Amino acid sequence: MTMIFLFIALGTVKLFGQAPPIGKYDTTNYPEDRKFINSISNIFDPSLSLNDNSISIGADGSISYGLEEEFQKFARNGMTFKSVITVPGTELVRIFNGQTAIKTKVADVVFSTPDGDLHFKVIRAETYIKDNGKWYFVLGQGTNFMTQEEFNEYKKDHTTKN
Repeated sequence: MTMIFLFIALGTVKLFGQAPPIGKYDTTNYPEDRKFINSISNIFDPSLSLNDNSISIGADGSISYGLEEEFQKFARNGMTFKSVITVPGTELVRIFNGQTAIKTKVADVVFSTPDGDLHFKVIRAETYIKDNGKWYFVLGQGTNFMTQEEFNEYKKDHTTKN
């Protein structure tokens, strides 16, 4: 039964086409730092922001300068952050010189709204820096995820003739 689940899970990742290439990147350097960065699942934790010195680009294309501004954007849209769940097999953490880390993944993001939960699937990139021995979130960007079929439909509806 476990093997069946594993094959289904791995097959699903391939269907969505967003799994990092195996063996292409160093995923073992700085093991303790990597363990901490991998454990971060909620970038909205103020303790991870260095003096509110972060920038976030939302799936809607809006930019927030600092967590407070991002929370205000959510409030204006009647949303509160609920959860982020990484799609298994899509997360990749790269650490450069022990001071900068880039984390990428596909994630299911959920916001609570007065009308019910609002779900997004995003391709997420996060940048962290190490300052005085502690890792801080400094930049995040979420792009709406589209399957190839969804992109083909979008392209049909949004392409203009020259």
